Amino acid sequence: HFFSRGQCVRILFLVLFGTTSLAWSQKHDKNDFFESKIRPILLTRCGSCHGDKVQMGGKQFTSRDGVHVSGVVVPGDPSASRLIQAVQYEGKIKMPPTAKLPEAEIDNLVRWVSEGAIWPETAATATSPQPEGYWAFQPVKKPSPPSVQNSGWPHSDIDRFILAKLEEKGLHPVRDADKYALLRRVTLDLTGLLPTPAEIDAFGKDRSPDAFAKVVDRLLASPSYGDRWGRHWLDVTYYADTTGVGRRIPLPEAWRYRDYVIQSFNEDKPYDQFVREQIGNNKIMRKQSGAKDGQVNELTAAATGFLVLGPWSWGAYDRAQTRLDAADLQVDMVGRTFLGLTLGCARCHDHKFDPIPNKEYYGLIGIFLSTKTIASGNEGGINMVRLPETTESVKHYGGELEKYDQRVAEAEAADKIAQAELKETEKLIVELKSKPGSVENAAALRSAEEKLAAVNRKISYAGDKQILAFTKYLKPRMPQVYAAEDTEYPEDARIARLGDAHQLGSFAPRGVLSAASFGPAPEIAPQSSGRAELADWIADGKNPLTSRVYVNRIWHHLFGEGIVATTENFGARGERPTHPELLDYLAARLMENGWSTKKMIREIVLSHVYQVASVQDAKANEVDADNKLLWRANRRRLEVETIRDSVLQVAGDLDPGRGGPSLPLTARNMHTIAPFFLEDEAIIEDKVKFRRTVYQPIMRNSQMEGIDILNLFDFKDPDQVVGTRIPTVVPTQTLYLMNSPFLKEESGRVANRLLENKNLDDAGRVSSLIMLALNRPANERDLQQARQFLSAFEAELSKSQAEPSIKKDKLSDPVQEAWARYCHAILISSEMLYRR
Repeated sequence: HFFSRGQCVRILFLVLFGTTSLAWSQKHDKNDFFESKIRPILLTRCGSCHGDKVQMGGKQFTSRDGVHVSGVVVPGDPSASRLIQAVQYEGKIKMPPTAKLPEAEIDNLVRWVSEGAIWPETAATATSPQPEGYWAFQPVKKPSPPSVQNSGWPHSDIDRFILAKLEEKGLHPVRDADKYALLRRVTLDLTGLLPTPAEIDAFGKDRSPDAFAKVVDRLLASPSYGDRWGRHWLDVTYYADTTGVGRRIPLPEAWRYRDYVIQSFNEDKPYDQFVREQIGNNKIMRKQSGAKDGQVNELTAAATGFLVLGPWSWGAYDRAQTRLDAADLQVDMVGRTFLGLTLGCARCHDHKFDPIPNKEYYGLIGIFLSTKTIASGNEGGINMVRLPETTESVKHYGGELEKYDQRVAEAEAADKIAQAELKETEKLIVELKSKPGSVENAAALRSAEEKLAAVNRKISYAGDKQILAFTKYLKPRMPQVYAAEDTEYPEDARIARLGDAHQLGSFAPRGVLSAASFGPAPEIAPQSSGRAELADWIADGKNPLTSRVYVNRIWHHLFGEGIVATTENFGARGERPTHPELLDYLAARLMENGWSTKKMIREIVLSHVYQVASVQDAKANEVDADNKLLWRANRRRLEVETIRDSVLQVAGDLDPGRGGPSLPLTARNMHTIAPFFLEDEAIIEDKVKFRRTVYQPIMRNSQMEGIDILNLFDFKDPDQVVGTRIPTVVPTQTLYLMNSPFLKEESGRVANRLLENKNLDDAGRVSSLIMLALNRPANERDLQQARQFLSAFEAELSKSQAEPSIKKDKLSDPVQEAWARYCHAILISSEMLYRR
């Protein structure tokens, strides 16, 4: 009813065939995944017996043909693949025979087979770039804006770069977006929320030339801006509230890094400083301990959570391999996030496509092996650093410790009483069973067994959730953060043959990449890990990659696709920039403006190209169907967080609370047999469940009940660096929207909100809903559709309730139910779910 025939056809086409860009992105993501995760496993774990010199069963696992034979690997079907059966120890053959692989490696193999067991070509092509001459490694130079024929169209130099490309093809931009569409677009892009009716009314009435600029400034100053753009940044990190593989080991202090990121964006922290804090924050604690008046910036101290909050398999038996694997993930994340390079592909050999030698990769590995990341204990195995003490923090700690001692004493006393009662009841049962059978004795035995069950429930309930153990787990401590520190004795790494921590070769001195060099390489002192030097090298304005990669990410979030479509791959396997001169212009402007993110966003959204409509043009569509030249705005589905937050906003349920812990650390959610971990059925606590999605607990593996919408709408995998979320259109998404308890409950609240306003008639309610959800005035078509829908639904519901088989106490109000269904239809309509 709410989708046109053309929209349905396009959706069906996407479901059945996908798109060229989607297929390309997925293929290249899978290639990178194979090179960084799968090839090292096959070479190191299987290669000694199944390598080039085959020893076992004639199966060679170092080539594509070797695994795609005899059912060893069945692409797309892990359960039928003998390799998966063997590593899972499910069949007769168990591999490796010495010990089962870590769960993380098994999971990666299963994922690889599920996604088609892609085995990319590895030979370097003739066009593999050398540092000299390849665009991404050239110094950033600010180009002069080109001249254009239609000199009246550009609002800024950005527009001149765009328009010049269009005019080369004989094209021109489409008309401007109307004020309603433009306000909705910029509000969603900058805050992730919908404009309110009051904001829409104010913008509509403002006829001044700078009306839109005032809106942009207001949005950039809003705390919601940090929520939105902080979440974008978290996508290119390994941030989550849990760690471990296979189990949800909680990270109670992870929220400090999330809040640091959000506050950094709201404060418009210069990007070069943002980089330095997250990688090279070596002396932050020492600096803060001397802060005046006891002012301690706890959030900045959490900055290196960027490095340590990862999917570490910290409980693995092979400590050396675990440390090397963690360092590999850190190098890969730094490369993709800051430099737009797939450094992880150089783990086993020289990078096959980019000028990144294996030795330089291990030079970076040495920096992170000289960094404390994984620790022991039940805190997820993540290195923790105490914050400097203040009078206030010590006083608070003392009070909490006193309360804790009292809770433990009470729990121990209750446990002691229960244990004594247990022994007494067990003794009674033994005595009763030893007596001759009688009616009285049988009754007494039943009573004693019932009492025994009740006592057992006191001691342990819902499996292993023990109150005493959980109480001790929650022992208070002085404020701490998950943070990186240098090891006591930093040292260079040795090149690990095929990524195996036990097959070590020559030493690789700690250092940076020669391909992106812009002067003498930084010297790393023997007593330093090298993180500070690496951070300074990345954040230097002369680095040819850093500013380009960052402005490209900003452009991607505002236009739906970056000037370089592969936001985390500027190498040979990535896309070339559609507007290389514009990319360099923006990179230069970023640095000219003190690395200010807000100024960069402001300049882009005030351009004319940002403000055009998303309508079609036959000629332009024929020449540039993918809209690479930006002759129109890209219409795209909202991110899943924005969908959820907007629904809560329309219903009036969005909690404005910000910051602080997200994890539901209560006994009902925790498994308290060490190591402690969150149960799969853990429940989000009331104090956070209606907050924005960025403040919800983020789990590795699937997300929790209450925010399960994240599992279906392409939410970022916390175990991956995801600069570009790949949108999917699948039937399960529509089924979720139609049947989700969350959507039904919120739709009911929207209906109640409308019906409770006695100043509105039905037309007024429709108009109010359309303005709230779709951010435009209702038209006659909206009113007509609503009248037809409501009258038909009310009639049908009244008819069904007249049936004698329906109990009277289960009857629902036909009017309220009809409005709830109508609100539901609007909330899941195409116009609500898409940015136009």
